[in-house]
Amino acid sequence: MESQIDFDINGIQNIYEIVEKQVKRFQQLRQLVRELKFIPVDPIATYSSVTYKSIDGGKMGISFHPFEFDFIVIANSMGSELLKYLVPKSDFLSSSDFLYMNGFKQIKYLLNILDLNTVSELSDLLINPQMAMELTEYACIFERLGRDKNDPIIVMKDGLLRTKAIKYQIIPKMISFLKTNPKRKLIGVAKSSQVINLISTALYLEKVVPKNCTGFIEIPWEIEKLAYRQSKMKYHLYYSFGKLYVAKLCKRSNLLITIEIPYDFKNDQPVYTKYEIFEIIGHLIKDSSGSYPILGYPQTIMRAHEKAVRTGFSASIWRDKIINYLLEKLGDRKIRILIQESHFLKEYVQKEILGGI
Repeated sequence: MESQIDFDINGIQNIYEIVEKQVKRFQQLRQLVRELKFIPVDPIATYSSVTYKSIDGGKMGISFHPFEFDFIVIANSMGSELLKYLVPKSDFLSSSDFLYMNGFKQIKYLLNILDLNTVSELSDLLINPQMAMELTEYACIFERLGRDKNDPIIVMKDGLLRTKAIKYQIIPKMISFLKTNPKRKLIGVAKSSQVINLISTALYLEKVVPKNCTGFIEIPWEIEKLAYRQSKMKYHLYYSFGKLYVAKLCKRSNLLITIEIPYDFKNDQPVYTKYEIFEIIGHLIKDSSGSYPILGYPQTIMRAHEKAVRTGFSASIWRDKIINYLLEKLGDRKIRILIQESHFLKEYVQKEILGGI
């Protein structure tokens, strides 16, 4: 006969010590949050904006054993698809398997402005499809930043700018390029982040963020390093693009978002002036004032998500076209039939057509 499980909380040997340390840590965090300053900002209409997104619906893993690859689409909030390509998946890939990217015009542009020759000089992690997708997204972003230099525009990345897809030694070169384009601004915007997860409760308890106000808080490194658990680092994460800010973009919403604004850590200099940061936040407030369906989140980014949904539907059509193309290239009719029948049988089983539970 099985013994009953004892749910007496006192049976957890070290619960008192661990919880006491966590409570103490939270009190210390509240002290740090108490010192934060909320800076009010009003809507500003200085810039136009666009979002570039490695769209979720466009990244479709296609398993057609023994063949596996991801179908990736990168689009913008204007409804344009900029790149469509395949990324192979295997345990035996090397950076040489991604040399085809050197032919993408956006990659060529990025390599040119950074004075590099091949995509392998940009990244050590191309064998990861996610990293390949992120790298090409950055290539599209910087290609846009380099055009129409007299047109004031904010390019929003869906998510923070910090990345491990690009060698950290290259990031200062990208920061230098941003400085040469004073009317072009780059920011990262995230609905959730480790910083928000860490401080949201303390922000509420300390009443740092006014209810009927829009504005932002600059996050000091003392809080950022707690969020990213980098206690030994004195200044910034090696893969950071900039400093973090928490912003409230709509008076009628309590949503707090995280913004990453480029900063030149190498020379310890801001990329954008304080006034330009006010302009950036003010533009985001204007973009988010009546946003739908998420009030208080930039409408420009949500337009990119809408494009993702449409592309997700079309990706299923692309999937069938890619599989048919692959079958044609196999040549031998018997091999094509064998792989095709094996694939579709597996599809039926996975979709429970054969009566699965």
